[in-house]
Amino acid sequence: MVQNELTKAEQVQQEPLHPLMKVPDVAQILRIVPKTVNKLVREGKLGCVQISSRESRFTEEQVQAYIDSQRVAPKIDKKGALPVKSQPPKGGEKSFGVSKADLRKEMSRWV
Repeated sequence: MVQNELTKAEQVQQEPLHPLMKVPDVAQILRIVPKTVNKLVREGKLGCVQISSRESRFTEEQVQAYIDSQRVAPKIDKKGALPVKSQPPKGGEKSFGVSKADLRKEMSRWV
């Protein structure tokens, strides 16, 4: 029984502990500012190890889980492309809804 306990203790000593990362380290990995890292923790989007009321640390698994949760599949347009509408001809007979002749008649009444 003592040997079993020793082997368990030896196994724990042999397993390397992963270092915990600080907020600036995570911010550098995610290429965001440290303030945003703290915001993600408050919103519950990024897991952390709470050291004290002001200190948070992060494992590699927590950061990787956040990265995986933010992946988005590429958007594919399922509808066909809309045809391009050409502009109406400029200065056409009914470009303003009124013909030039009607405008001339109206202007001749002004004088």
